[in-house]
Amino acid sequence: MTAKEERYVHYVQCCESLNTARCVLLELRTTDKTKRTAIHAAAFRFALVEYAKPYIASRGIHSSDGSQQKKKKAYKLGPPTLLTEDLTLHKQILDLRDQVLAHSDMTLKDAHVSFARYGGQANVSIGGNCPLPLPDIVAVIGLIERTLDNMCKEKALLIESLEPKGSAIGL
Repeated sequence: MTAKEERYVHYVQCCESLNTARCVLLELRTTDKTKRTAIHAAAFRFALVEYAKPYIASRGIHSSDGSQQKKKKAYKLGPPTLLTEDLTLHKQILDLRDQVLAHSDMTLKDAHVSFARYGGQANVSIGGNCPLPLPDIVAVIGLIERTLDNMCKEKALLIESLEPKGSAIGL
């Protein structure tokens, strides 16, 4: 696989991750809030992790700059080119992924342990910060759709770069 092909494959996988997140969220949005279960909560968290995938380092044979260096620069999308409120939501989702969804960041919890004995029995309690709130489903769907709209233009340019110069496909 050439560097251009690898870059294109990565980009397509990024689009697929965002589309998967969008499809899950669209389905969750139609579920009555009073009928949501633990499966719905897990699906929402999965969708947020899928959203974050394109923005996390992905290694390949080639470096993202096209070279085959020993220490390869990983592929990953930069933040989407969107409005400030979308970028705030984007950062919130990435922070959730890094600190809560895909990892358990103990510093975020700022936990305190209390120990006491009552009637000869050990009583241990843990107090700490509440976990970060999950974002609004509709807002995340909008963010994904606006991001994918912008990515379509870049994808077209990547496809053009794959075509060998001077050749006509389909002739």
